[in-house]
Amino acid sequence: MVCWSCVIERGFIFISLVYFCNWFAFSLRECQQSDFHFEYTECDKFGGRWRVAVPDVGTCTGGKPPAPVRGRDCSFSCPPGTFLHLQSQNCQSCPAGTYSLGGGIRYDDFLNLPKGFRIVNEISSAVPIQTSLIDNNDKVGNFDDPSFSCNGTGWQIRGGTLTYIPSPCLSTLLYNVKLVRPGFVRYKYIYPDNGVFLSFHVQNEQCLNVNDNTLSKHTFPPTTTDTNWNEEEVSLSSGPILLSWKAMVLHGQHRPIVIKSIEIRGVAYTQECTLCPNGTFSVANSGVCQPCQPGTYSNAGASSCSQCDKLSEYSGPKAAKCQLRPPCTVHDYYAVHSACDHEKKATINYRWSEPKICRSDLTGAVQLPESQLNVKCPPCNPGTFLRGGRCRICPKNYFSSGNEECQLCPANTQPDYEYSFIWWNELPENVTSTCQTLEGNTCDGSESWLPLGDRISTSHSRRDDVYLSLILEVAGFRSTANNDAQTPVGVVTFVFQTQCIGDCAFFFVEIPQSVGRPTIIGDWNGTVSKRSFSYQVHRPERTVFQWIFVRSQLSTEERMQNRDVSFDEASLYVINVTNTVNGGASRCLLCPVHQNTKECLPCPPGHFIVNESGSCAPCPAGTFLNTSINVGPEACIPCGQNLQSRQGIECVANCKLQFNDKQYDLSPLNGVYEAKSLEIFSRDGSRYFHLFNVSICGAMKATCKDTIDQLNPNSVQIPTLHSDVCKVTVLPRETDTLFANPLSIGDRLVGISSSLRFDQLTIPENVIEQWHFPQIFFLYKSFSVSRSCANGYYAILTFRCDPASNSSKISLPSTCPDGTCDGCLYQVVITSRFACPICSAEDYKEIVGECVHNLQTIHRIPAKHCILIGQDHTESTVVRCQSISLQVQLIIAIATAVIVFLFITLLLIRKKNQKLQYKYMKLVQSASGKDAELPGAESCALTEDEEDTGSASDRILFVHGKGKSRTSGWLTLDRKSTTENGYESTALTAASD
Repeated sequence: MVCWSCVIERGFIFISLVYFCNWFAFSLRECQQSDFHFEYTECDKFGGRWRVAVPDVGTCTGGKPPAPVRGRDCSFSCPPGTFLHLQSQNCQSCPAGTYSLGGGIRYDDFLNLPKGFRIVNEISSAVPIQTSLIDNNDKVGNFDDPSFSCNGTGWQIRGGTLTYIPSPCLSTLLYNVKLVRPGFVRYKYIYPDNGVFLSFHVQNEQCLNVNDNTLSKHTFPPTTTDTNWNEEEVSLSSGPILLSWKAMVLHGQHRPIVIKSIEIRGVAYTQECTLCPNGTFSVANSGVCQPCQPGTYSNAGASSCSQCDKLSEYSGPKAAKCQLRPPCTVHDYYAVHSACDHEKKATINYRWSEPKICRSDLTGAVQLPESQLNVKCPPCNPGTFLRGGRCRICPKNYFSSGNEECQLCPANTQPDYEYSFIWWNELPENVTSTCQTLEGNTCDGSESWLPLGDRISTSHSRRDDVYLSLILEVAGFRSTANNDAQTPVGVVTFVFQTQCIGDCAFFFVEIPQSVGRPTIIGDWNGTVSKRSFSYQVHRPERTVFQWIFVRSQLSTEERMQNRDVSFDEASLYVINVTNTVNGGASRCLLCPVHQNTKECLPCPPGHFIVNESGSCAPCPAGTFLNTSINVGPEACIPCGQNLQSRQGIECVANCKLQFNDKQYDLSPLNGVYEAKSLEIFSRDGSRYFHLFNVSICGAMKATCKDTIDQLNPNSVQIPTLHSDVCKVTVLPRETDTLFANPLSIGDRLVGISSSLRFDQLTIPENVIEQWHFPQIFFLYKSFSVSRSCANGYYAILTFRCDPASNSSKISLPSTCPDGTCDGCLYQVVITSRFACPICSAEDYKEIVGECVHNLQTIHRIPAKHCILIGQDHTESTVVRCQSISLQVQLIIAIATAVIVFLFITLLLIRKKNQKLQYKYMKLVQSASGKDAELPGAESCALTEDEEDTGSASDRILFVHGKGKSRTSGWLTLDRKSTTENGYESTALTAASD
């Protein structure tokens, strides 16, 4: 049935719309020539397009638009500094205050996410279990507590840049663009931490990765330092493309990645020029805007920078406005010590911090103090002496406490070289300081760290975009062992303090020569009270140490509140680096001497220097030498639990162990093994996994290598890692497989235990999966440092007993399929029959066989939880035996006894029956002897020769009746009572007729 009401309603709405459109069209005026603007149509199959006239929306209707004209070729674009004027279809110059890349786009001020960009965050791994290692010395090492919400992490807009905040999430920065001709993409970035995974990809219109030789070299950008910007330029082909920057860190906390600018060339024409942003300017026909210099400013679209009032105003680089100069304070100047004279006196002069921003002519301003004359010089640092007014390092084989001249070490001794900085009158010989801006440029001021006598502090400046670095270069460390030594070769100790108004940052960085990349050893944020920090060095090679300070980063609101970052300051009071190959010596140590040359000789590996004689002595059994302190027996360190010393050099696992009176032999597992984690896939189909290499029972070291840097010839090549346990990230590709980010997680074997308790560490029980057979645990510690793991990296090899397994297998725990649940404690599981205890005499079960021909076989079968090494699975012995077993003999004896008993019983019964039968026959015979008429009655009477043995109560008296008859043989019983002797008598009388 037709709903006529619905038809009428819809018709009414349609008529109303038509009427409204007609009314609106008739209400608009007719379009004139000035109301039209030109646009290009989409490119056709011939690679061309049309220029058509389009009226402004909502302004007019109808009119006579210009006829369509064939436009420029789709691949056409104007050169930088010009734009395409569509009316004339010619390139025209950009006016002053604007710029144009021609056929390009540049993003260098990310106040918000530009059009065409998007960010995709996805969780890339399973949720881990929070664990920790408990130190038995009441020290608790808290690992990082990773949050698996991607909010606030990944790619973010921070301070006008694209910044990746590390997290377990895989964050992808995407940008869609269409190139009308071959071009390139150029981006400038800081990538200071190779613990973060960064990759760059290009996809075509089929969403397939473009993997040509050129792009492969740029897939993994090389790392940088914290202060140096690197620029990557990647060639692109024409057509629609998708650019993506992927960043991810699985565990822990790492430094952010910052992208400062992105420029793309090869896009279509530009119809208009772009205004220069605040703090920049440009002249006509410019392809880029120039920054304003300090002391000047500009607004958007400026053709030049305006000068600030030099007396009352100042500005930094790229300033949008000038700021008033504040009154000078004590933080605006610093002291400079002159050289000490022959009387050990010096002059202290004061200088304004450059560039000078404050005003000393305002009310309340601090004036520059007067110079201090004849100030007593403090002593030189240990290992140095005063020469020419400066402290210099003592010559080779000399020592000094710093208060006197250098002295030659006595015979049989050698200097104990180190770097010990206690006094800061000047920068020591091998210490330098630098200042760099976030742009990578050198700071305006000439000073970065200032010696202040008892400390060295950062200079005061009102700029918050600078890095202040103090650099110490160490030529190397003394070591009597190879690079795989299990003890540190030196210790770096420093005392520091920071005072900040916000979230300033202080970093301690190590750069070993073989690695070539900075590693952040420690970092602190905000105000930090005076404290000491120590770090153990394990590589004897040349190493650079840096202390970097970054002032508080103020937000726009904080800047409006006139908060002053010049109060931010970092101070170092003491720096001490021990056991170096050069430097100064404050003492001399005994040493073994060559008989001919009288020169000191190093002790052999595993030997310490005897205090009294200076000779070498081997470390006792069960100990190994601390290579950084090799004097005295205290230099020998006890080996860990169930470990043996190898010539005093290192502690190793014998792999023949004993726990709870059980013997284990893991030596058949000797070798290097690989364990693969689960593969993780991203949305675009790319995948990766982790590969763990493990060395068992003293075999050759496991190796992990980085092959990504081989794609970048300008990148510093990472050496191959050699350790007991290491992991590397594997990136399978269509044509090859790449290995990235190798990490050593097991450099030293701490101990072996059948429980989770070691000498100094206890592993929580919930970390290890339960197993129904015995387990053995190997605990390793890494020399690698981690800011997120207080106790460093640890690795546990779990050997699981499986006597039914014919082959050994290595895997990762099911609770942590990526090998770790917190990024600090790694686990690898080896399941094998060789992890079972060796069967002992108590583990056998005896099974006795049958006795055949007086011989019997006894089988001894081991229990299921143990194994036999080098023996048969069963043991059999043959003993002599009887044909009939003891059980059968016992049964036969019992049966024989029962038969004899029954036989005797039957004999007794038969004998008694014979007596009764005899008595009965006597009775019959006695009765049948009279008249011979009838058989006599049976009688139990006694014969003449029988005696009455029965009781009186059972007596029977026979009485003969008078007269004879035929029935005299029948007798009747006449029972009567008598009281004689208390017996009862019954008289037998003959029956009467």
